[in-house]
Amino acid sequence: MKLEKPWGEVRVYTMNQTSTVKLITLEPHQETSIHYHQLRDDMWVILDDGLEVRIGDRVYRPRAGDEFVIPAEQSHQIRSLGSRGKVLEIDFGFTSEDDTHRLADRYGRDLEDDLDF
Repeated sequence: MKLEKPWGEVRVYTMNQTSTVKLITLEPHQETSIHYHQLRDDMWVILDDGLEVRIGDRVYRPRAGDEFVIPAEQSHQIRSLGSRGKVLEIDFGFTSEDDTHRLADRYGRDLEDDLDF
């Protein structure tokens, strides 16, 4: 399944209630919203250099091969610093677009009422 996003695309390779595997592609100078999920943990495997990762208040400049685990309810974001970048995402728990709670978004999509992050 392919999901178009304003910053690029997400390709979902497996999806079930135990785990879901996705390939996230960010176009140059684009970013995901700052968001969290209540019903799942995420694991990111960085596939390309040139990305910035925000998890909670911490910001990282990972290299290809670096891995991050984001627990449920932890805010997170991926940003391209200039070139197209890919991240392998493995979700553990219930995966649904309805469980994406945006705190900040440069594309004007709906946000949570509570911006305490």
